[in-house]
Amino acid sequence: MRLKTIRRLAVAGAAWMMVAMPAHALWVSRPPADSEPVPRRSVLLYAGGAGRRHYSVSDLMDMVGAVDTADQLLGWLCHGAILLELRAASGRNYYPLPGVAAHGEDWNAYLDSLFTPGGVLPTLDSAVAIISARRGPVPGGFRVALMIPYPARVSDTVWVGRRPFLLAGPDGRRSVVEAYVGEVERRFGAARLSHLKLFGYYWLNEGILSDDTLLVQLTSAVVHERARRFLWIPSFHAPGSREWRRYGFDFAWLQPNFFFHPEVAVTRLDTALADARAAGMGLEIEFDVRMFNDWRFSDRLAPYLSLLQSAEDVRAMPITIYEAGGALIHLARSHDPWQRALYARLVAALRSP
Repeated sequence: MRLKTIRRLAVAGAAWMMVAMPAHALWVSRPPADSEPVPRRSVLLYAGGAGRRHYSVSDLMDMVGAVDTADQLLGWLCHGAILLELRAASGRNYYPLPGVAAHGEDWNAYLDSLFTPGGVLPTLDSAVAIISARRGPVPGGFRVALMIPYPARVSDTVWVGRRPFLLAGPDGRRSVVEAYVGEVERRFGAARLSHLKLFGYYWLNEGILSDDTLLVQLTSAVVHERARRFLWIPSFHAPGSREWRRYGFDFAWLQPNFFFHPEVAVTRLDTALADARAAGMGLEIEFDVRMFNDWRFSDRLAPYLSLLQSAEDVRAMPITIYEAGGALIHLARSHDPWQRALYARLVAALRSP
């Protein structure tokens, strides 16, 4: 109890320092030295929202493992997963999208979707167990990070565990984040997921709004108090992306946002590469199922792979995969020659040193 009290006082003192000190000298929380490292390759795992795919064990094996043309397991493709969601099953938003922000039991409902029997975390635990038995475990263990829903300033009550929070108040947003992290820790400890390690938390909003600066830094302190990593994947040229360390993040990946916009020239990837190098960030690879049914997107993944194959320094950094909940599974199972060749390139780019 004494150690926890000391830590809480340290967080409170840090908060006072951030208010009292000028912006250029803000205090930044850092993780304990024994925190788990960031996985070399991670997949973004969208689950728990309206209309999302219900993943089977074989689905998740194809998202974190690599297979050959005979569907034989080659080994690990990803060493970790970041679990996130944009819209609650209620239709309200975890991300600051147009519409109604998540409230009521939405935050609890997201955690229920992850931890209940048949939920994505027990299913992922089973998938990791099978691959580990066949090809050996991930060095250091398979690590997962969970999103922190964006705590929008709403007048409605948000429930976390059995406690209600009002986010409109001056301390409500920080309090709900602290309670949410505590609830994740409690549920993860009780779930007995023997093949997964909780290593971090992911800040969902892809840009840092001016009135969120202090909140993000306080969230970093809450995460680091738990000896976890604080992660972020800002969009291309998002506010705050180049100064990601200032906000207390331990690692950040840059979204090139090339795949999604057919009108954007391939030079966007060159710019993204230069920006990532300058800011010390990793890169996100982006694709979705439109590459299989819309000619405008059919050739948008290959330039990412060419970039990785030519940039050894970036390939050596942690990389995340955005595949929108099904495109990677489709590639892994496809018998189409063009798609198989593309999948082989993806596997080679991600598994090479």
